[in-house]
Amino acid sequence: MAIDASRFYESAPRTEWVLTFEGALAHFVCPDPSARVEFARQVVAAAGEELSPDLELRSRGVTVRLAATFEAGGLPDAAADVAPRISAVAKELGLVADTAHLQTIQIAVDGGSGAVPFWQAVTGYERPEDADLIDPLRRAPGVWNQAVNDEREAPARLHIDISVSAVEAPRRVAAALEAGGRVVSDRFAPQWTTLADPDGNLVDIAAWPDLP
Repeated sequence: MAIDASRFYESAPRTEWVLTFEGALAHFVCPDPSARVEFARQVVAAAGEELSPDLELRSRGVTVRLAATFEAGGLPDAAADVAPRISAVAKELGLVADTAHLQTIQIAVDGGSGAVPFWQAVTGYERPEDADLIDPLRRAPGVWNQAVNDEREAPARLHIDISVSAVEAPRRVAAALEAGGRVVSDRFAPQWTTLADPDGNLVDIAAWPDLP
């Protein structure tokens, strides 16, 4: 069973958890290698059998992902219970959350579904049911195909989707405009805004998953 953002944030702190295409993400600053391993161990224990969190241990800290799944049709119901338990573990260990760089990047191929087998072959990705192509290690950006017919001046064949929090999205848009980009379409804002770089390459900044 899937839950929406409102249900998730009834228990999970917004200051620590961000919802993106991939699910619920949190990053806890932890420069000590031994402390990272101990935190990861306690996160797994706190999650129990309800949910299996993805953990990425890097030199600056630990990123936790409670993944949205095709089977659940989104963020699993258990995430609302597991997220606050993980936050409690971090607090007990004195770890501070940092949401500034949490995001999900996805490569979108503009075209029909006939190209999906090609992209699956060249990437070596998995394709759960009829879902997007997914890195088996859940690290690299996903790839998905979409049919595009939006009367663009010069239709691109690839574009990038960047999923961030609703708080971060307007900052990214403003920074992109400052850096020479332009808004191609904001008719779906604040769910997503389509931007173009000076050469016309497209990026969607999407924040719809965790809108209040």
